[in-house]
Amino acid sequence: MAALLALLTFAAFIALDWAINVRGAEKAAGAEAAPVPVPALDAAPLGPPVYVAGYELPEPLHYHRGHVWARVLSPDVVAVGLDDFARRLVGRVKDLELPAVGAWLRQGAAAVKTGAEGRVAALVAPVDGKVVEVNADLARRPTLAVEDPYGHGWLYKVRSPNLAENLRNLLSGRLAQRWTEDAREQLDLRLMALSGSVLQDGGAPARDFAQHLDDAEWQRLVETFLLAGQGEP
Repeated sequence: MAALLALLTFAAFIALDWAINVRGAEKAAGAEAAPVPVPALDAAPLGPPVYVAGYELPEPLHYHRGHVWARVLSPDVVAVGLDDFARRLVGRVKDLELPAVGAWLRQGAAAVKTGAEGRVAALVAPVDGKVVEVNADLARRPTLAVEDPYGHGWLYKVRSPNLAENLRNLLSGRLAQRWTEDAREQLDLRLMALSGSVLQDGGAPARDFAQHLDDAEWQRLVETFLLAGQGEP
């Protein structure tokens, strides 16, 4: 009888230990499956406006040569938008095609399409990663992307497992300033041969110069400066 009691007691302890382990595993699995919060973006101005070669260039951002920016929100998440140069080149925006949440983007590959009056421009992704959020306000008001490109007109957020490496391929600080100056110089040279309405007094591109270009001229500039489809950081 004593032996049977001891055996039952031993079996009870084994069952209890098994139940505890199963519950612990379930909790761990639930914790792993829980969605990782997406950092919020403060769309307030990024400090006093900074202008380089006539274009606004906020200093806290990292810039891709395809004229899109990445703003670091956490160690592995960035918000993305187009810069002042791109918004002037794109011009009016009536349609905006953003990547789907969950889509994987490759640095330097086309990620966004803008459209207006038969013209379509593509914007590249500044970093590799998975899209974790898109700007819902743009579905109702796509023009916000060019009206407030550094604030409420942000495009989407990406979680990048190799963010530090990706950021090394982008430009910031003095390098970003020099790159903007070079882009302005190249644009001026290309516009000099076009109609006078493209350039203001003093030779600076008119703020709405894109609408004064014919479709072929505009498309050549878009392909030259926005780099969509070239697949290079």
